[in-house]
Amino acid sequence: MSKGCCNIQKRQCSSIASVRELGLKRLLIASTRLPPFSGGAEQVAWEAGKRLTGAYEVHILTVGTERAGLRESVKIHYVPSARPYTLVYSTILKPRIHTVFEEISPNILHSHLALPWGYVLAKAKCARVITCHGSDVYPEQRSPRRFLVNHALHNADVVTAPSRWLASYIEEEYNVSCMVLPNGVDTDTFRPIEGSGARDNVVLYVGRMLKRKGLLELFEAARALPEYEFWLIGDPKTDAIVMPPLPNLRVMGFVNDLVTCYNQASICVFPSHWENFPLVGLEAMACGRAIIATKLGFSEYVENGRDGLVVEPGRPSNLIQSIKYLMENKSVRTGLERNAREKALHYDWKVIIKRYEELYERFQ
Repeated sequence: MSKGCCNIQKRQCSSIASVRELGLKRLLIASTRLPPFSGGAEQVAWEAGKRLTGAYEVHILTVGTERAGLRESVKIHYVPSARPYTLVYSTILKPRIHTVFEEISPNILHSHLALPWGYVLAKAKCARVITCHGSDVYPEQRSPRRFLVNHALHNADVVTAPSRWLASYIEEEYNVSCMVLPNGVDTDTFRPIEGSGARDNVVLYVGRMLKRKGLLELFEAARALPEYEFWLIGDPKTDAIVMPPLPNLRVMGFVNDLVTCYNQASICVFPSHWENFPLVGLEAMACGRAIIATKLGFSEYVENGRDGLVVEPGRPSNLIQSIKYLMENKSVRTGLERNAREKALHYDWKVIIKRYEELYERFQ
C-alpha cells in the first residue's frame, strides 16, 4: 500500500475517532446502491445520511468492490455484489455482513427497502427501522418474496413509507403499523435559474425507461404533438421498451446538469402508472416548472390546478389535452410554476430531516 493511501486511511480513522469522542450514537443506513448510479430509494438514503452526520456517527452498508472509506463525513462499508441479494446475503455472505455489523456496532439500523437488508438484518441487536419505497412491497407479492418481506416488516421496531397511500397499503396487506416519512428535495440545488435558456416548446420527462412509467402514453403524445420537442432523460439502455423513431423525440440518457434541463423545459410530464413519492416531481417543482403527473404517488404533493395538473394513468388522450392546455396558456403555466416552487419548499431536506431526527429520538 502506498504512503499516500496510508495517510488517507489514517485521516479517515481519525475523523471517525473524533466523532466517537463526541459520544454520538451510531446510525447504520443499509442501501443497496449509492448515487450517482442509483434509484430514488437509494438517493433518499444517501441524502438523509449525509445530513444526519452532525447528530449521529453515520455509516452506510452498501454493495460494491471498493474499500471502506469516508465520503462527506459518512463512513461507507461495502459487501460484494451477489444476486439474488436476499438469498446470498442471508446465507453464504452472512458471516461477512455480520462482521461488518459488529465492527460498526450501531445503535440504530435504518434499512431502505424491506429486501434485502430488512430481511437479512431482521434480528440485528439494535433499534431497527425499515423504509419501504414501493417496489419492495407493491404490488402484492404472492410468492416466497412476500414471505421474506413479511418477516422483515414484522421484525422491525418501526416501518415507514414516504407516501400516505403506500403506508395504508402496507398496513392492510402486511398487518403492520406504518408511519409516513416523506422524501425530501434540496431546494438550494434544484431552483429556478435566470438565463438558463428556457424554451417554449419542450416537454421534459425524467425517469427510468419503463412501460410502468407511462412511456407508451408519452410516445403517443409526441406522435400527436409534432410541434413540440419531447426530451427524455434517464437510462436508455433497457430491453423493457423500444423507442419509436419520432423526429421530435430526443433521448438524452443520463445528464450531468439536470437542474439546467429542468429550467430549460417548458413543462415536465410524469405519466407513471403508479409511484410512491417520486423525487423527480419535487425536483421539477423546486425548479419552478409546471408539471403534469398521475394521481398515484404524485398527488401526495401535487394539488390539481394549483401547483400542477393531475391526470389519469394510461389515458394518452388526457395527457395530450393537458400538454396542449399548458403550452397554449402561458399565464396558467406561470401561476402553476410559482405555486410549484412554494410547494417544494415544504419538502426541503432541512424540513424533512427533522422528521428523521424525531423518529430516531424514540430510541434514545
